[in-house]
Amino acid sequence: MPLTDHIPLPYRQKAHEVAQVLPSLSRVIISAHLNPDGDALGSVAACAYLLQQLGKEFVLYSVSGVPDFLRFLTLPAPLVTDLSHLPFKPEQALLVDLGQFHRIGGELESLAPTLPRVNIDHHEGEGLGTLATWVEPKAAACTQLVAYVAMALGIELRGELARAVALGLVTDTGGFVHGNTSAEVFDLAALLLRGGLDLAALREEIDSNIRHERFALWGELTGHVEFHLDGQIAFCAVSRQMLAKAHAEREDLEGFVEYLRRLRGVKLSAIVREDAEQKCKFSLRSQPAFDVCAVARTMNGGGHRNAAGGTLAADLATARSMVLEALKSVLF
Repeated sequence: MPLTDHIPLPYRQKAHEVAQVLPSLSRVIISAHLNPDGDALGSVAACAYLLQQLGKEFVLYSVSGVPDFLRFLTLPAPLVTDLSHLPFKPEQALLVDLGQFHRIGGELESLAPTLPRVNIDHHEGEGLGTLATWVEPKAAACTQLVAYVAMALGIELRGELARAVALGLVTDTGGFVHGNTSAEVFDLAALLLRGGLDLAALREEIDSNIRHERFALWGELTGHVEFHLDGQIAFCAVSRQMLAKAHAEREDLEGFVEYLRRLRGVKLSAIVREDAEQKCKFSLRSQPAFDVCAVARTMNGGGHRNAAGGTLAADLATARSMVLEALKSVLF
């Protein structure tokens, strides 16, 4: 069966549109959102492998660098955190898992809008591309869309490309258990497995990778979890002092909001992390029936129906009150 036949019909046209543009690119800077998660870094890596097979010059960029819990992923080139260290002047940008320029951060936040752009994303929004835009909120992960572009290019999903795609699928579906785990996701996972992907080994790298500092932080946080509306909301405010006490990094919070959501009776969960005196990051999760993306948008955030977040220009106490009031309104 030709590779293109594995692209689900609803995704086929856009996959080919993006695939037609990629061979024309040269000197490309590839980036995703700040503090990349598995899907963001997997999408960056997967796109880089595509451009590598097309013989293109590219550079990977993230002002945040590679988070410690994702260092097991092999990248096709070093990821730079400073535009002064680029091997060439970028002529185009390939932006993945990204729907807002301010979420790039660093120097690229102001440079990217001036470059011709390809944008592949699965968040709600209009897209940032000028050469090609593919925004598909129904996709479980951005790497799912990148995989379809690879198929449209006739590139087989094997080796490190397959691992990068699978990383996004596994992390953004919560290990194939979230409501976004569609039949198309399983079809793609099966194709990756038939191509030689060792999914068990990848899961081991993802799951058995907990830093001692993260363990200490989570132990500290469990004593600060609040329950509201008879346990329907689980909430935790995380100060900079809490992180310092556990010698932890921001990335050590990865997964904690999902952990709260799994508590019996909880319909909505949230954490608010203090990043600076007047800057806090919030993360929201919900049962399938509740739309936390709509909640996030009221605070200039975004995301998906059951997983969303954003940033507030407020101190921790104010941010805590804002997020809690917004969540309570969902249940009233």
